[in-house]
Amino acid sequence: MTASPFLIGASLVAIGFLTGLSGALIPGPLFAFVISDTLKKGALSGPLTIIGHVFVECVIILALVVLGLGLKSYFNQLESWIYLIGGIALILMSLSVIKEAKAVKSWSQEELISNEMGGTKYNYKSSIFGGFLLTAFNPSFIPWWMAIGYPILLTGFEWLALAGVILVTIGHFLSDFAWYSFVSFSFARGKNFFVGRRYELTMLVIAIFMVSLGILFFVKGAAIYF
Repeated sequence: MTASPFLIGASLVAIGFLTGLSGALIPGPLFAFVISDTLKKGALSGPLTIIGHVFVECVIILALVVLGLGLKSYFNQLESWIYLIGGIALILMSLSVIKEAKAVKSWSQEELISNEMGGTKYNYKSSIFGGFLLTAFNPSFIPWWMAIGYPILLTGFEWLALAGVILVTIGHFLSDFAWYSFVSFSFARGKNFFVGRRYELTMLVIAIFMVSLGILFFVKGAAIYF
């Protein structure tokens, strides 16, 4: 008995969601950025960051649909530059995190809330841009889509043609928004704990993680020239 189009569609969304969640749950630069951004701005940082992330993913998905695995040859030509630029971006962001942590380490919880509500110090556009930047120059992003994402897109196409690709993509986007909204909401709820010295230490740990990845990316990208 043939399954109904509704069940097939729901299955494709679920496949896209679970596959996307398997990637989203792995801590990386985007995860560190969302935490640091949330502690400054609040629970909206997570979903807004993912808007920038999704913008890049749409470009990659379109390229995969049009070029298929031929995209790999383009990535190989630019791989070293992606590592170099991604490494520099992470290092600069980590320095910014440290600077901001020192600037607000003495703030009280009331001052943090007042600053967030006032909206005068922080611009949410930087959250979207951060998601875009950390996705576009994440060296593991394209390989993940070629190794894991592309076969899932093919499955969607085999089941429901272009509609299947769209349903898998929707499921993938939902996983990103769900996970990072949860992360952002959780850390925003715990803001009363991340005040003063605790806030500074938390941001320092995040910065160390980001700068370590940045150095690793930069060295890997520069190695091809030596």
